[in-house]
Amino acid sequence: MKAEDERPEKLVKLGIIGNVDAGKSTLVSVLTKGIADDGNGGARIRVLNYLHEQESGRTSSIGQEILGFTKEGKQVIPERFNQNKNKYWKEVVNHSYKIISLVDLCGHEKYLKTTINGLTGLSPDFGCVVIGANMGLQKMTKEHIGLCLFLKIPFFVVLTKVDMAPQNKLDETLDELKKILRHKLLNKFAI
Repeated sequence: MKAEDERPEKLVKLGIIGNVDAGKSTLVSVLTKGIADDGNGGARIRVLNYLHEQESGRTSSIGQEILGFTKEGKQVIPERFNQNKNKYWKEVVNHSYKIISLVDLCGHEKYLKTTINGLTGLSPDFGCVVIGANMGLQKMTKEHIGLCLFLKIPFFVVLTKVDMAPQNKLDETLDELKKILRHKLLNKFAI
């Protein structure tokens, strides 16, 4: 166990938001578990909370995972992952200088209240808006950007599924994203 003065220096919380099927849970799993996805949900099942989420492929609850880094900036990856977060989180925390908490939130409109509860109750320092390049900016993506603005949560965008997107759809998605990010209303709230 680390001495009190060796505890992680900083905890940063990221709220992972975006439209359903954008790849939020897969992104969280790939980052925290240090594994590649198999294209069939193999990574995301490691971070979903319930069997019905695994079966449907849709997050309906608030999931949390952590990333740990040494003083040198190297990611701390446990030797073994198991379903009991208490065991591997303890290993990550004990070997980390900095911790990033990833709060995986719902993307489906049906679970918007759960997403709002996660953003307001867990108070992330930043929002990570995940956009599937093959889908473009959907209604819920825009809702989530609006929530960040309303709640004054600084956010950044991650584009996923770039390898699956036809070039014309990727170009369309990037053009729409640039247009939204340059909008005067958005810049009015920029920090």
